[in-house]
Amino acid sequence: MPTPYAKPISGRLIERVVQTIKDYSMLYSEDSVLACVSGGSDSVALLHILSILSPRFNIKIGIAHLDHSLRVKESEQDAKFVESLALKLGLPFHIKKMHVQKFAKKEKLSVEDAGRKARYDFFLNISEKAGYSRIATAHHAEDNAELILMNMLRGSGKSGLSGIPPVRRKGGKSIIRPLIHLSKNEIHAFLSENGLYYVQDSTNLDTKYLRNRIRHNLIPKMKSSYNSKIVDALNRMGTIIQDEENWIEEIVDREMNGMVFRENDRSIRFSASHFIEKPLPLRRRIVRSLIRQVKGDLKKMTYGHIDSTLHLIERSRSEGQVHLPDEILIEVLAGQVLISKTKRIARPPKTKINSQPAFVFSYNVSKPDLSSETVLIREISKQIRFSCTVITGPVDFNKIESNVAWIDMDKIEFPLTIRNILPGDRFSPLGMEGTQKIKKFFINSKIEKSDRAACPILLSNDRIICVGGFQIDNSVKVTSSTKKILKVELLLA
Repeated sequence: MPTPYAKPISGRLIERVVQTIKDYSMLYSEDSVLACVSGGSDSVALLHILSILSPRFNIKIGIAHLDHSLRVKESEQDAKFVESLALKLGLPFHIKKMHVQKFAKKEKLSVEDAGRKARYDFFLNISEKAGYSRIATAHHAEDNAELILMNMLRGSGKSGLSGIPPVRRKGGKSIIRPLIHLSKNEIHAFLSENGLYYVQDSTNLDTKYLRNRIRHNLIPKMKSSYNSKIVDALNRMGTIIQDEENWIEEIVDREMNGMVFRENDRSIRFSASHFIEKPLPLRRRIVRSLIRQVKGDLKKMTYGHIDSTLHLIERSRSEGQVHLPDEILIEVLAGQVLISKTKRIARPPKTKINSQPAFVFSYNVSKPDLSSETVLIREISKQIRFSCTVITGPVDFNKIESNVAWIDMDKIEFPLTIRNILPGDRFSPLGMEGTQKIKKFFINSKIEKSDRAACPILLSNDRIICVGGFQIDNSVKVTSSTKKILKVELLLA
């Protein structure tokens, strides 16, 4: 492909990009590459470097630009600038205009996450339709360091601390980052030395976004007060962790071999007993891997969600389930675990339904002996203590504490289940005829909204028998014929 440059641009920076491409096998002869170009300095540098290297690697290049409509006049100018670059270089140009703020509201995402999702959906769609074999983005060393710090602040696991992978598979396409080992200063120097223009994005200066606060506040402070080469240090750490993560993933895949059975694109089944035999770190990895396979990613999946799934599998002797974000359902049935993506339930018009509870957990309770059994519910920082009492005389109900419930043991079946509240839950409060929604019970009992989501529900054979540790269902009340009492105490962890 002929280039518009007066003379070939070479130098150490270009050779470093070439080495990165070779180290990670980013390009092959006759590849067609879709360069994602916003018009900013990084993406403009990426486009020109790919154009320079196109004869060397025998590749074809196209340009994709998504107009986010966040800054009306600036967005239009950015789009025209990128289009002019495509004309100058004689490259195919693909553009789409989208109102990202409306998309964010619809998908219940932050503007940052909505923009990222919209971009990748667009890039993948274009690459599929136009036959591009690679998608190239302009992520560089500072981007990687910023992401590592963001994930660190959020309490991410090791995979989050590995940063941005140089090559990533998504939607059947390879996403490559040829500039991942270059610094921002090196990129700006390259543009300046070669008289290459770019546009400025004013949102990159807006510190209401966490990434920008890290970029403009935290990293400069770390450089001046702690380590002048903090970006290099974070990137080095990310590379080490990436290598370890790749090795660990191979172990996880090997350990899952023969244990996991994929039923279809929306579900995976495996043996609970074989799973429980494995070490805790491996169990956690397996769950994450299988959820990713069914869901497509791990977005919205927190440590608490993975931990709830582990507790369900480890404690459920027969049946149980946990609902996770984005319609993922974990079920234990007859000693097997099913991870599936449930069908979306149509919503009635003008009705708001919060289908995802604030806390997600599920624990099974075996029959306690004459001592006691305590279940710690990490998700809500509470514990429930169960103990058995044999009645030897009259019961003084006035002495029952407000956080304690007494249940007739002959009216329940074990194992019991402790879980979070779900929309539509109903029971028959003690002393009331008929059933009542738990939500209405909370309102009538003047329980603060902030306390409701952290209230555990106790079930026997899928029937609610106790709300929290203070209100039982009519069907399990203690009477004059009661012989044994199950004492349920709700305590702070």
